[in-house]
Amino acid sequence: MANHSQQQNITSSFPLFSASECTAWLTVFGVETVAIVTSNALTIIVYLRERSLRKRSLFLLINQAVADMLVAGCVIMDCFLLGSRCKFWTSINSSNVTSVIVANVWYSFIPLASVTNLAAISLERVHATFRPFKHRLVKKKTFGAAVAAIWITTGLCSAMGVLVYFYTFTIKIRRGLNISYFTFVLLSPLTLLVSYSSIAIKIMYVNQPHHHCATRRERKLTKTLFIVTFVSLLLMQPRIILWILYSVSSHTFTAISLQTFFRLHYSFRFLFWANTLINPVCYAFRIPEFRRALFFFLRCRSQPQPAQVFRLNEM
Repeated sequence: MANHSQQQNITSSFPLFSASECTAWLTVFGVETVAIVTSNALTIIVYLRERSLRKRSLFLLINQAVADMLVAGCVIMDCFLLGSRCKFWTSINSSNVTSVIVANVWYSFIPLASVTNLAAISLERVHATFRPFKHRLVKKKTFGAAVAAIWITTGLCSAMGVLVYFYTFTIKIRRGLNISYFTFVLLSPLTLLVSYSSIAIKIMYVNQPHHHCATRRERKLTKTLFIVTFVSLLLMQPRIILWILYSVSSHTFTAISLQTFFRLHYSFRFLFWANTLINPVCYAFRIPEFRRALFFFLRCRSQPQPAQVFRLNEM
């Protein structure tokens, strides 16, 4: 399980790096944290303020922005762990069970919720592509139930993973829980692959009514979400590969220095968290309504408010 405690186990083997290098890494992750919170918060505000964007099918996009914004908490924990390793401040006492459990739950729950929501979006796009008329009749309650199901299912799966780590079970039970956890984790990438592959086949080999305005918008939205998903998964891969190699055998990295492993570890982790910045950027470039609403909101905020003038006879 890619949780906070494994992060501590990995970094505990690192030698103490220079203060300047630690400061540079903390600055990079600090800037990334601010960018994640700001960009996704703007996305949520724009979707909620702009009426033309308040579509049922965009509920999942708002939920994606919420999950991505909460990922900033994981980056903050990375910064805290790195700073404690560099002796900038004291680390969390491992005897404080509550803090350790909260950190592990957050570290496993939020990123998994983000990826699961991407899988839910891909299924929604499949339904919009293959059943366009039925998709337009789907009620808001259905999308609300889908959002609730994402958080509940991900929460239960994350709790199961944390239980495996903290509590002692028999080998048979532990093996079953681990298989269930990793099956759920791998289910999201598999869903993404199957969903967008079927959509691509449908678009390329089946004649579509290009004259219909709504159909063109749906196809453009599908392409936008495919780009978002593809780039997000691409940024995740280096960190996932490194984690798998380390989990299989820590001796894999004996040929390189610990400093090199440290730089690879945090470089890939920076890319892993950066996938939460892809959505707002793609929306701004690919969705004209979102781009106009975003620029209008920023322009209104940047313009100075006119000073109020009171006449003497009104005072």
